[in-house]
Amino acid sequence: MIRLALRLSGLALVLVYAVLFTGCERQAVSTDYFPMRDGNRWEYRLLDRARLQALADGKEVPTADAIADQPAEARGDEPAAEPKAEVLGEEAKPAAKVAPARRIALALKESVDELTFRATYDGFEQVWSKRGGYVGSQNAAGRQYLLILPPHTRYRWIVTDDRGSNLYYEIEGHRDVQTPAGAFKQCAVSRQESRDRREVTRYWFAPNVGLVRRSKYYLDEEIFRQELVTYDVRASLPAGRMAEEHEIALALKGKNRGTEHLAPGVKTLNYGEETEKK
Repeated sequence: MIRLALRLSGLALVLVYAVLFTGCERQAVSTDYFPMRDGNRWEYRLLDRARLQALADGKEVPTADAIADQPAEARGDEPAAEPKAEVLGEEAKPAAKVAPARRIALALKESVDELTFRATYDGFEQVWSKRGGYVGSQNAAGRQYLLILPPHTRYRWIVTDDRGSNLYYEIEGHRDVQTPAGAFKQCAVSRQESRDRREVTRYWFAPNVGLVRRSKYYLDEEIFRQELVTYDVRASLPAGRMAEEHEIALALKGKNRGTEHLAPGVKTLNYGEETEKK
């Protein structure tokens, strides 16, 4: 079995800086922004610049009826491939008839513990977790900390990878969003940006549903969108919610919410166990 997704080794450092909140705000989360249950499944469509321009022009953008049977590894593809900033100089020129948008799936397969599930995303193996009070995923490229819990507006955190590059995150607020799967109200919106702020990614997490949209921007232009098409989601089990509340309560004890330091060469954190590196 591939074990890349079971090892938290992709990120060297996570620092969380939270603004000061009143005592009534410093409570554990009561809304489930990413229900974790074996069998939960989300299907998305991927929109590139040409398809986004077609939508802006009032054209219909169809979605592929089914997900490709061939696994992503066999395609020699990258999961949910996005455009690179360095090739964005050309104008998007949608064809007269827009080809269907590619359809991908995120599926939780089995639990490792109450807060951790093995998953597949676009055919690639992943692990999704709420450890440390974050909703995030782990794959061969490293771990992503996409949403801090509780997602209070203006909570901020910094993720530094093993190459020393910083990504800056902030909860922008709670907003409604429309997707092909329907309208979702009061989504927690997190923003990820590079140091120069040229590249920005936003994530919309809907209460009791999960990730419903992801949009990438370059110089304030939306160049990529992943939006929910359909989903089959069951509520987290009570034991999972209790474990989540416990993780958040521990994180809230510090002066800064959820301050973490995962230093390279010190520890490798595996789900379910913690071991010293040799």
